[in-house]
Amino acid sequence: MPLARRRCAACTLPLGDPPHVSLPVRCARCATPATASVAADGQPVAFDTAFAPMRLAAWLGAARAAMASGMLGVVVGACGRCGAPLAVSSQEAVSLPCPHCREPTAGPAADVLVDQWTEPWARVEGGGLQLEYRLVLLEDATGPGAGCAACGAATPPGDRATRCERCGAVTWVARGGGRVQLGVRVDGVRDGKPFKMVVPVAQGEAMLREDAARATRGRSGSSLLGAMGIGCAAAVACLVVLVLAVWMAAHFARC
Repeated sequence: MPLARRRCAACTLPLGDPPHVSLPVRCARCATPATASVAADGQPVAFDTAFAPMRLAAWLGAARAAMASGMLGVVVGACGRCGAPLAVSSQEAVSLPCPHCREPTAGPAADVLVDQWTEPWARVEGGGLQLEYRLVLLEDATGPGAGCAACGAATPPGDRATRCERCGAVTWVARGGGRVQLGVRVDGVRDGKPFKMVVPVAQGEAMLREDAARATRGRSGSSLLGAMGIGCAAAVACLVVLVLAVWMAAHFARC
């Protein structure tokens, strides 16, 4: 979400104020019709972007497919039925009237809407891991890309090709007078050491699934050890009570 919300050029009041605009959309995966609530500054409303790891892994899978096909679009939320991204074409005409004076902000979706592809994130904790995963949008003009979203092959800086030489997938998508590409940023701590890197979407998806499984095993192992510790303590306590009872019985028998 932008740190500073835009104001209306006509009345100077905040464009993020209600009432919001309802955009009709349809899920590309399950075809369920939906409505996305969007503020006049283009920011989708009420989209909870704190995902569980496996939900984010599915989101990365959808990003991989969209990037590889060149049909990235602009995401305005997640499908309430299957969780897939709800996207509109980046060239689709959108008009968002100011909630105060009704002066519209209009243009292609890529210019008017705040894209939500990169907003969802997930935290992986356990098994020596404390990591955060999220998509990042990389611009061709500012540096090298993460690599082909489908197969992970490198996308060298300055290379004007738009398709991967290895697998044929789309590697760069035109947007805003330039080219953009999705990658996955992972940062945090791995096995006690700082960890930070940007990887191709396919690799990030696989890493997230593997790390989520490792974290689950780590938490399960900790729980098992904790349960075993409690069980051992209880057994020792019972043994102490039993020995004390035998000693007291023998003592009173002598008396």
